[in-house]
Order: sequence, then C-alpha cells, then structure tokens
Amino acid sequence: MATVFACAFPATLLAAELDPVVVTATKTAQSIREVPAAVSVITREQIERSPASTVDQLLSGVPGLYAARMDASSPNRIAQTYTRGLPGNSRTLVLLDGIPMNVLYDGQVDWSQLSSQDVERVEVVRGASSGLHGANAMGGVINVLSRAPEPGVVTRVGAEYGSMDSKRLSASHSHNFGRTALRVSASHFTSDGYDMWRPDTTVPLANRDKIGTVKDNATLRLTHEIDTASFVEGGLSYMKDEATGFYKPGASGYQPSTREQWVPTLRYVRDDGGAQSSVTAYGRLGKQWADTLNPANYRTISEEGVYEDRTFGMSAQHSREILVGHRLTVGIDYIDGSIRNHFDYPGTTRQRDTQGDLSRYALFVQDEISLTGRWKLNLAGRYDRWKTGGNQTDTGVGQPNSAYRSQSDGMFSPKLATLFKLSDSVNLRASAGKAFNLPDMFNLYANTRRGATTYWANPNLTPERVKAYDAGVDVYFGRRGSVKATLYYNDAEDFIYSVQRNATNVDKINVGAVTTRGLELEAVYRPIVPLSLAASYTLNRSRIEENKRNTALEGKDLTNVPRQHASLRADYQFPAGATLFAALRYVGKRYGNDLNTTVYKAYTTGDIGGTYPISKSVSARLTVANVADKRYDGIGYIAPGRTVTAGIGASF
Repeated sequence: MATVFACAFPATLLAAELDPVVVTATKTAQSIREVPAAVSVITREQIERSPASTVDQLLSGVPGLYAARMDASSPNRIAQTYTRGLPGNSRTLVLLDGIPMNVLYDGQVDWSQLSSQDVERVEVVRGASSGLHGANAMGGVINVLSRAPEPGVVTRVGAEYGSMDSKRLSASHSHNFGRTALRVSASHFTSDGYDMWRPDTTVPLANRDKIGTVKDNATLRLTHEIDTASFVEGGLSYMKDEATGFYKPGASGYQPSTREQWVPTLRYVRDDGGAQSSVTAYGRLGKQWADTLNPANYRTISEEGVYEDRTFGMSAQHSREILVGHRLTVGIDYIDGSIRNHFDYPGTTRQRDTQGDLSRYALFVQDEISLTGRWKLNLAGRYDRWKTGGNQTDTGVGQPNSAYRSQSDGMFSPKLATLFKLSDSVNLRASAGKAFNLPDMFNLYANTRRGATTYWANPNLTPERVKAYDAGVDVYFGRRGSVKATLYYNDAEDFIYSVQRNATNVDKINVGAVTTRGLELEAVYRPIVPLSLAASYTLNRSRIEENKRNTALEGKDLTNVPRQHASLRADYQFPAGATLFAALRYVGKRYGNDLNTTVYKAYTTGDIGGTYPISKSVSARLTVANVADKRYDGIGYIAPGRTVTAGIGASF
C-alpha cells in the first residue's frame, strides 16, 4: 500500500520538489538533503493541483501522519492529526509561520485559519522535536508557511460549486511598491453538509440533522525591505468557522459551534551571509460559542457556553557559522496565555466559570557540525520553564468546584541527530531525543458533570514524556525521483488517561506507559516528463504497555490509530497545459475504545480530477472525491459518500 501526492509540473520544478529548502527541522534554512531528520514538504505546485480546501486535507499523503477529517464541509474542530502513532492533537505541534497554533484549552488546532490559497508550502518534521520547539512536539511538527506577496501586481479570483450545495468564493491581490510589498486575500465557503451520525448514536433518528458549515478567511501580509540584508514584515490572519445543523427541530437562537480567531504577527529578519538573526512577536485571540440542547426534546437550550483564549508570545534567535562547516544557533521563546470559559443555564440562576493561565519561557541551543565532507552531526538542547494556575466555580447545587494553587516546573529536552552521505545519491540518517507535552487546561482545571457522572480534572497532572529513536535511508535518482524509508520507536510514559473511579466518577490521571513503533516509506518518480508518480506507506503499532489502574488495557492498541495507512497518486500534464490526476487512499482498521472491542473497518477511497486552461489567464477544474461512494468510519463520525466539485479561476 502506498501514498502518493504528486503533481504534474515542468521537469525544472521536479528538482526543486526533490530538493527544497526547509527551515522547520533545524530552524535554519538548508536543503532537505542536508537535514538529518524525516521531513516531508508539500510545495505550492502540489497545493495548486490538490482538491484540498483546508491545510489538514493536504496532509493525507504524508507518511507517519494520520490526518482524519470527514469532508471540507465538516466543522474545523473535527479534524485530527496524529504523528507516529501518538493520538491527540496536543501531541503534534502545529505552527503557522513558526507561531504555535495549538489552543491552550484542549490542544486542538483551528485548521480553517488559512485556506489552501494562502499557503506557500507545508513542512512536516516527524519525530520528537522538543529539543528545538518545546511542548506539544512529542510526535513531530507541522509548519504551515503562508504565501508572500507575488512579484509585480497580481490579482487572482476563483469560484467553486459542488455536492451538498457547497459554494466557495476566493480572491487575492499582490502589489509591490518598490521596497514594500502587500498581499491581501479572502475566501468564503458554505455547505449544507451531510448526515454524519454514526448508527450507534443515542440521538433518535427524527432528531438528527445534516451538519454543515460556513467558513470565512482573510489575511493581510505587508513586507518592507530595510536594506539588502534585512526586512520587516507584519501579518494579520482572521478566521470564522460556524457549524450548522446537528439537531432537529432545534431551538431559537441555538448555535452548535462558532469559532473566531485573530492572529497578528510582526517579524524582523537580518541575513548578512555569515550570520542570520530574527525576532518575532505574535498573538492569538480566539472566541467560541457553543450551545447544548436538552436531549429530552431537542427544542430547548440547556447550556450556553462562551470559550475565550488568548496567547501572546515572542521568540528570537541568532545563527552564525563560527568555523567552516560549524554553525551555532541560540534562541529564546516566551509565551503567555489564558483561557476563560463561561456557561449559562437558561431558566436557572446557575453559572459555571473555568479559568486557566500558562506562562512559559525557554532557551535553546543547536550545534550543526560537518565532521567530514560526508558526515554531519546535529546536537540540540532546550530548557523549558513553565507556570500554571486555574480554578473553576459552579453555582449549581452539588456541582464540583475547585481553586488551585499555581505550580511551576521545568524540563530539559536533548536531541542528537546525524547524517552520513554514503554516496552523492544515498543518505543514511539517525536520531535520538527526548520530548514532552504539557497537560492542557481542560485536563488540569475543567471539572464537568454529564448526567450522574462527574469528570474530575487534575491540577497535579505531570507532563507526558517520550524517548524517541529513528533511523532512515534516502535514495535519489537524479531529477527523476527519490525513495525514503524510516524506522522509528517511541517509548512514552505518564500518558494522561481518563480512568473510571466508580460508577459516578471519572478521574484524569498520569498512568502507564505507551510505545509506538513503525515503518515509513515514501517515493516520488517521473518515468516520463509528463507523468509524475508518488507513494507513501505507514506501518504502525501503538500499544499500552502499562496501566496500573486497569491491567486489562496492557497490550491493547491506542484508540483511533490505524495499523496501516497509505495512498497512491498519479498526475499527467498534457502538452496544451491541461492536467489529470488519480489518487487512492487506504486506511487500515482502528479501535474505537480502550479495550479494543469496538473496531472501525479498513477502507479505500479513490479520487479523480483535472484542470483545463480556457485561456492564458483562466482555467477550469473538476474533482470527484470518493468515486466509489464509500461510507466509512472517521473519528466519531461517518464520512460522506461521493462528492463532485467544479471551479473556475482567473489571474490578471
């Protein structure tokens, strides 16, 4: 089984795709062939030929990374990305231009923050990365790099229509004013959605509705060249993602989920050849509204929730070649964030509030050494120090309340990686390191009661930790393609579990040990100039090794993680400029509960599509996703059947 996400493009672009410059793995710009890590890059050319509308949909072809979203019409919070068999969004760090995007409340990521039209490329680093990136980077790092202003004056517009009455409008404009350049973009997407309810849901058939969405995006990026060696840039990104439907008949004013988020950034960069420096300041301001209907009749609102989160941070680093083939990088990170959640209960005087705060600062150092012309060694280490605090108040009778003292701790994360060039076309690489994940605010401070059961948070939770190892080989076939293989092993402890204390109480605790191990394969090859092929395959086993509270879980697989996943893709470019693609994706069986008694069956889906140049500046596209109309289990929902989307785009 193999996964392919390749595109039809001129042969000169294939070399750039095989040997792109990446920054995420080492925080310094260098050729992917020089990086001692398992890295995948999704280029702009691939994005333009992909049917994906959001960033997480671009990730389905990356080995070692399981990206599960039902459809573009799904609410953004349903998207899940697991790296190297470690489930939960909080265990994979997601960056937007180097800025952390994991929400402090629950570690989730608002994948709708950028539409695919605003993305220049995506870099995926697989493997423990806390040595440079700190918390959340247990399984790896996904860095989404947004598009810079284009040369000259360029305007692009697009429109799409598809199944489920899905509509998309998009536009962008780039303008250069000498040393200053500007890019603005916006998109609007609506979809009626579809019936995502699983057959084993307790919601009566008469009360299940289609689950649709309304998504709005806007971005602004302004760049000014100070001199030939330095520039400053500012950016602002806005996202609004509204879920519609869910229940019939519903209630007046009912809002299933609406999320707004603003991300302002300011960055200074200087590169004078021998040394590079950068300083970045950013913020993330989010707000979400979510109501709960009374399950007795689905006609009245039982709970109205408002979730607010804010994050402010800064980072700075300096990199210098101190000797020939010897580069030293030092940097600092600081982040300060808080969550404030308020709940009202219509018809009563009850109110519930949850608050949590986190501040964290870190120092990291990296030494890149060329021991010989063929052998490179990379040493990195980072020390993080953090402080957390929070409380919950609930005026309801018999409801849990809590007030916690602030706690602080620190952790050192080392990493050693090496790369050896066996020949000009064969690289051997290996790495070993430690990484960690801080418990999120929900697990620390948010006590909740559902029916007769109380779910207790735990302010004494300790960070999850992992020791990670991998080894791989990369083989390049000139400009025709490459094959890469990686073996990995993760030994994690202090995983955070929900453990049943008794019939009416569930505790959040650190318990047990988990291992994940597997094989990643990826390949891209061009047998003839017009045809591009690519493939990847992942074999993974994620297993609970120890659980003192429930030994029956020992030896069981972690939930929602497939043993195998893969896909294939072929792209063909015709002489007149038209393109055609066909893709297959396979996901193996997964388990839906800790005891592995609920099994989600394996499935295979196929997509086809293409583009046609109507004129030099206008093109049309057609995509048919899930051609065989396969209905399958996602994560908690049933995926849609066949969907057809047609669109037209123009540039001038």
